[in-house]
Amino acid sequence: MKRPTLSAMLLAAALPAFTGFAQEGDRVVRQVSAAGSAADGLFVGDAKQLFIDDLFFDTRQGIALRVHPARKTGERNLQRDRPWESATPNWFSVLQDGATCRMWYECYDVEGWPTTDDTSFCYAQSEDGVHWDKPDLGLFSYQGSDSTNILFRLIGPEGAHSRVHGACVFVDPSAPAGERYKAVSQGLFSEFTPPYRVAGMVSPDGLYWTRLAAPICETPADSQYSSFWDPNLSKYVLYGRVGGRGRAIGRSESSDFAHFGPLELVMQTDDQDPPDSDLYNPAVVRYPYAANVYLAFPSLYQHRSDTLDIRLAVSRDGVHWTWPERVPFIPVGTEGEFDSGSLYMGQGLVRQGDELWQYYGGSGLKHEESELENLVKPDGARVYSRVVSRLDGFVSADAGPEGGALTTVPLSFTGGHLELNVQVRPGGEVRAGLVDGDGTALPGLAPDDCDPITGDHVARAVAWRGSPDLSALAGHAVRLQVRLRDASLYAFQFARRPQPATEAPARASDRAHRGAPGSARSCAACGSP
Repeated sequence: MKRPTLSAMLLAAALPAFTGFAQEGDRVVRQVSAAGSAADGLFVGDAKQLFIDDLFFDTRQGIALRVHPARKTGERNLQRDRPWESATPNWFSVLQDGATCRMWYECYDVEGWPTTDDTSFCYAQSEDGVHWDKPDLGLFSYQGSDSTNILFRLIGPEGAHSRVHGACVFVDPSAPAGERYKAVSQGLFSEFTPPYRVAGMVSPDGLYWTRLAAPICETPADSQYSSFWDPNLSKYVLYGRVGGRGRAIGRSESSDFAHFGPLELVMQTDDQDPPDSDLYNPAVVRYPYAANVYLAFPSLYQHRSDTLDIRLAVSRDGVHWTWPERVPFIPVGTEGEFDSGSLYMGQGLVRQGDELWQYYGGSGLKHEESELENLVKPDGARVYSRVVSRLDGFVSADAGPEGGALTTVPLSFTGGHLELNVQVRPGGEVRAGLVDGDGTALPGLAPDDCDPITGDHVARAVAWRGSPDLSALAGHAVRLQVRLRDASLYAFQFARRPQPATEAPARASDRAHRGAPGSARSCAACGSP
């Protein structure tokens, strides 16, 4: 019998119907309905699996999901320094092509503000992800000079000729060469009332763009959009603003990029969020380094304080979203810092070794203060700044000094060795074991048999009395049991071959800042590898 993949089991509910968790003393126990059977186990193959939600938990004691906020670098990676940026930079996307990081960003100038011709769509690039260059492309003349990094200001045929606003650029691995780059944004289409709808663009190289003549989605457009090719669905996915509890996030799919249905509500605030708050923009990516993970970094607009910080929502299918913890992923800065008022995440992830880099736009201005008279002040414009996370390190199953334990649902794997992405704080340790359906440890594979794990590792091979070999159990349903003390467990993987124990890099960012040669980087923009 062919085992269903994780995606298929989620969508078809092949596992017993999950109805939530119940508290039994200090234990949290998974609740399922009587229908269905998990005898074959949730198929995880040899792919990496992240602890971003409750999916893998059967029982847990002393374990909580914890969001790990990104580390701010404080860098001002890109800021206003050109005449066409005289008001402020705004929405942007980052991706990596080969050895080069590439950025597309919008900026406003004082001369055009506020009209339908106030925005330049610009390009920047970097060899290290830290220092960014605005090349003289010679593609667009501004105030008589061709020495600009402007790609265009207005684009599109008659009836669809306008600026872009809220653009997301991504690489489409399924497209012919002439349409390898795609972008979605707000566009003006004169046949509609109101005229602003979701526009699509295509490009062979990310520099020369063509706008599609008709809207790709007829939902009225506002704020930034997120879009990418989803290989799990073999479809394009689009996220953007819709109405809900105030501003909220909607989603749609398309087989051809040119025809999306109306955006349908998938994410909004609830009673656990601060009062009078809503979600400003989606900032959704498909995470390319593990199976079935989608991440959203929307700005939470708190109307009472008039500030926006960046939050983290997670999903296994891009449709059903949860909040692991209601804390800022990137908090606003303190008074006087460049990001003390409003923050918005840029699209895209850059991988630098065992670190993940993202970029956000920060301003000391609050939402209602972002008017031209304030933007033109020396510290008024938005600044793009880099933040750092460990690989897979957005959310963890966490235990404090008193310790905790978790047991997973039955799992079926194809690899031969277990690896953990784990951070153990001083004085703590982690031990893992495999148990049967009744919770009885398999001979020689109990947590007590596990060689204790200490330190900080992104791919630590687990061994039992010196042996990591699990190949005899491949294809059988087993449960993973992990005991943690003062530790964070981010991910597990039944890999095909053991990897050398990999320490999480303490100073990878410092090496990149110095431009270390030979540093391996890869990138995902809007979810594309």
